[in-house]
Amino acid sequence: MTIVLLVLVGLLAGVVSALCGVGGGVIVVPALLWLKGFDIKVAVGTSLAMIIPTALVGVWRKMPSGQVDLKVAAIVAAGAIVGAVLGAWLTDLLPAIWVKRAFALVLAAVSVKLFLEG
Repeated sequence: MTIVLLVLVGLLAGVVSALCGVGGGVIVVPALLWLKGFDIKVAVGTSLAMIIPTALVGVWRKMPSGQVDLKVAAIVAAGAIVGAVLGAWLTDLLPAIWVKRAFALVLAAVSVKLFLEG
């Protein structure tokens, strides 16, 4: 992969992550919506905050077995940081119903892709 492509992947991941709370979004966002009655924007923000320690622990556990490429992670992170700023801006700009719809579309698309891959 080229550096530009990796930055673009990070950019997209950052936008979708900040917009939909992906990561903890599959479990945490729906749980906060349905079990606690959170507003979608608060659920996404809360999910993003809990991902920080979770991701750090995950990296710490995967490093010894060589399952982390820090160079690629740094390149993707550069795009993801910009993408997260854009995603947070979109979240503030959009009505809650559109944030919910974006979240639903991301979950549906990933689900279909994973199901069809076998």
